[in-house]
Amino acid sequence: MKCKVFSTGLIAVLLTLTTSITTVSAGDSISAYMGFSREVNEALAKQIQDKLGIEVKNITLSWGEIWARLQTESPRFNADMVLSFGASEAINGAKKGYYEKYQSPGWDGIDEAFKSKDGSYYALGTFSFLLLSNKDKLAEMGYDVPKSYQELLDPKWKGQIVIPSPRTSGTAYMINYSFLQLYGEKAGWEYLEKLDENVAFYTKSGNAPTELVGRGEYLLGIGADENVLKRIKDGYPLQWTVPVEGIGYEGNYCTILKGTKKLELAKKVMDYLGSEEISKFLGSMGYIPPRAGSVSALYGEVQPTFIKLDHAWAVKNKRTIVKQWKSKFLMKETAKAKKVGDEKEKKAAAKQ
Repeated sequence: MKCKVFSTGLIAVLLTLTTSITTVSAGDSISAYMGFSREVNEALAKQIQDKLGIEVKNITLSWGEIWARLQTESPRFNADMVLSFGASEAINGAKKGYYEKYQSPGWDGIDEAFKSKDGSYYALGTFSFLLLSNKDKLAEMGYDVPKSYQELLDPKWKGQIVIPSPRTSGTAYMINYSFLQLYGEKAGWEYLEKLDENVAFYTKSGNAPTELVGRGEYLLGIGADENVLKRIKDGYPLQWTVPVEGIGYEGNYCTILKGTKKLELAKKVMDYLGSEEISKFLGSMGYIPPRAGSVSALYGEVQPTFIKLDHAWAVKNKRTIVKQWKSKFLMKETAKAKKVGDEKEKKAAAKQ
């Protein structure tokens, strides 16, 4: 299958159509593996239930955990859909025949970059990583917010930076391959090794740096952008920065799992996910949504600077990159990240 990925011009869309939603019976439900943050998962599930009357029994997992489950459970999956995982999982799962091919009319008028040609998967907009800082703690220390990734190598940040682990977090893998492509592979690994000298530890979740930096436990973090807006609204002294080099980006892909006994309900959900209403909902959460005219509440109308990325390369080389990362940085994983990462690798090895 040809790899569909985002480009920096991804918000060019020809049409916006209104999706027609069919009424369903009370008590209808589906189960879904959901890779957004827990808060976003719950809000999206509620949105679907309020509009369609379909309860989404959401199972919140990281992208890595979702992929490990799919590999273990195939061909009899314990969920009907996946709502949010990465390009690697979407593309590789399609190759393995994990997904129902459904040409959803709800996605008509959305740029082709947001959907696979054969209907195996669709992208609920983009998400990125950001440089995060605690403005109160920085003020106490008399430090300015770093403007460049190179500034993170200053010894004054030693033990004050938290980043997720790519063994368990899709965000972390995006961070790693973004640096490898920004600087080139050799220089990229050299940069990550220098950065590691200032890293306190690597977390299981891509959202964990937001929490840790927001609470003032660490001065800086590199993490997912998805909970940042919510935490700022909650009153955290959290600030975000797009460094001069730009930020990486990925898609939040969704799909219907093959063999589901609730195919018609899953199709109704997929149709609704392509609607203008969902694009506006996702935009309100801070994501860059798939439909034109829906603005990200985090970034505004001006698209942030993106690092030029080859997602196909990242998908092809994921196993090698994660293995190399493990050989260099495993000692600083949190206990939870190490446990989940080890379990994921064990399941993948058993499946092979």
